[in-house]
Amino acid sequence: MKGFTLIEILLTLGILAVVSTIGLVSLSNFNKDKALDAEVGKVLSLISKARSYTLSAREGSAYGVHFEEKRVVLFKGLTYSSGTATNQIQALNAEVKIANTSLSGGGNEVLFSRLSGATTQSGTITLTSVRNSSQTKVITIVGTGIAYSN
Repeated sequence: MKGFTLIEILLTLGILAVVSTIGLVSLSNFNKDKALDAEVGKVLSLISKARSYTLSAREGSAYGVHFEEKRVVLFKGLTYSSGTATNQIQALNAEVKIANTSLSGGGNEVLFSRLSGATTQSGTITLTSVRNSSQTKVITIVGTGIAYSN
């Protein structure tokens, strides 16, 4: 007799389903792990952008960055106001959150000086994975206004 039986076809489909599921779960976990690195890059970019805008005296103003648990906001002016139309909001990936903001002088904002790009709010911002709090990345902002990650 030639051909495949129904049992052979079902067994083959079952094996393919299991292998596919394992592959998709692994890929999903890999993407979640990379989300933390990607968000650190986005936050560093926004900090750099605020410093650059300030140094170039864009629109004659200083700029800063405000940090919240699920988003980071580039703002224009000397103080942060949540409803301002010029704010540039960067929402964080759902897999990542800001776990800790430790800036000199307290607060959740970094403001850059127009002449030097320096800041008096140096310190650290800690981003962590929502699903695995042991996965963290720390962004350090030094007094010169330069930011980097560990």
